[in-house]
Amino acid sequence: MMQKPGIRHSLITVLIIFAILLSACGQSKPPQTVTIPLASNPTTGYSWQVSQSKELFNVESSYSSDETEAPSVGAGGTETFVLTAKEPGTCEVTFSYVRPWEETEEPDEQVVYTFKVSRSLQVEMLSAVGYSSDFPIGTPSPEIK
Repeated sequence: MMQKPGIRHSLITVLIIFAILLSACGQSKPPQTVTIPLASNPTTGYSWQVSQSKELFNVESSYSSDETEAPSVGAGGTETFVLTAKEPGTCEVTFSYVRPWEETEEPDEQVVYTFKVSRSLQVEMLSAVGYSSDFPIGTPSPEIK
């Protein structure tokens, strides 16, 4: 029994489209993360508070003391923030170095990053600006992977 050429052509087209879709599914990338290390000294009562203009990231943080040869009371360390993209869009992520119980209008230090998150949850840094209560400060370069 012979098949009509139109049905055979349609079947081949469907198989090709199916193969393309299967290969594309295997190539999707996981959401990117942004790692930002900020100098911190919690023994002074200060800590970094994070806010987002839009909730595009899940935020986790950890603290590690600076390595010293002898234990030192009051020694500082690094607070590391890991932001994992969860929604597409553009937002500012603001890190404010404050004593949470003090009600001040301006934080002692503030670092503001602007990020763009694509539909595939890939991250691009658009800008970074740092301020202290008196003058601009440097901004740590985030690691995006």
